[in-house]
Amino acid sequence: MSSLRVTEGSASYDSLAGLQSAAARLASLQAKMSSGQQITKPSDDPSGTVQALQLRGDIKRNSQYTANASDALGWLSTSDATYTQIGKLAQNARTLVVQGLNTGATSASSASALADQVDAIRASLIDLANATYNGRPVFGGTTAGTVAYDTAGNYVGDSGSVSRTVGPQSTVQINQTGPQVFGAPGSDLFGLLANISATLRTNPAALGGDLTALDGAVATISGAQAAEGAAFQRVQTAQAAQTSTALAASSQLSGIQDIDLADMAIQVTTANTNYQAALQTTANIRQLSLLDFLR
Repeated sequence: MSSLRVTEGSASYDSLAGLQSAAARLASLQAKMSSGQQITKPSDDPSGTVQALQLRGDIKRNSQYTANASDALGWLSTSDATYTQIGKLAQNARTLVVQGLNTGATSASSASALADQVDAIRASLIDLANATYNGRPVFGGTTAGTVAYDTAGNYVGDSGSVSRTVGPQSTVQINQTGPQVFGAPGSDLFGLLANISATLRTNPAALGGDLTALDGAVATISGAQAAEGAAFQRVQTAQAAQTSTALAASSQLSGIQDIDLADMAIQVTTANTNYQAALQTTANIRQLSLLDFLR
């Protein structure tokens, strides 16, 4: 029966190999402990690394969707506040037209005063039609200019649509152009108010047709505001969905890459104990010599 001969060199080599392995494990655990992550390099967990990369991509895309939704809500909130003011002024103009139609109680001077008020409302409406969000006119389409209407009430924007992608398959148009809100050029609200002002000064009794046209303009504005409200709700719904998705993805990513602090502390302590034991054993072996065996 043969026996395996163990030399001092082979024992030292084996001890050094064990010491290096223990040191490497301790260093790896300490790196995870300091970073707070299970995966400090792809070789730690190849499949986990792939999943983590996918989840980080999902989270990044989700962050962009959330930013888009916040921008859309800012735009739509500006539009909604503007619509509210526009609607009030349009109703005020209607009240003035009704007063002007009451020819039995309207003198030339009072009709002229009503016309002045209509002119003031028209100027205010043009200002509101040029409402901006982040420097862009909300009713100007995709124009590079700073206004949707010039001071005379002429539309200077374009027919472009402004949209925001607020989800993987969810793109919402958040704008309506000036003509969609105030009417087509040549028959828009500003031209109508100018005509009302002129009629008040010359022949208030002829305001019946203008009143009907003004009611139509008010209805168009109300419809535009309703469409804006629907877009606002769509964006809010998408934003809530993205918030839930982000939380789920973050939770999954944490489960893959984050350490259990208590468990990791125990592993580090155990690895350190093993390393110290290996270090002591190796030191004792390397102290042995031939004289130790001849005693």
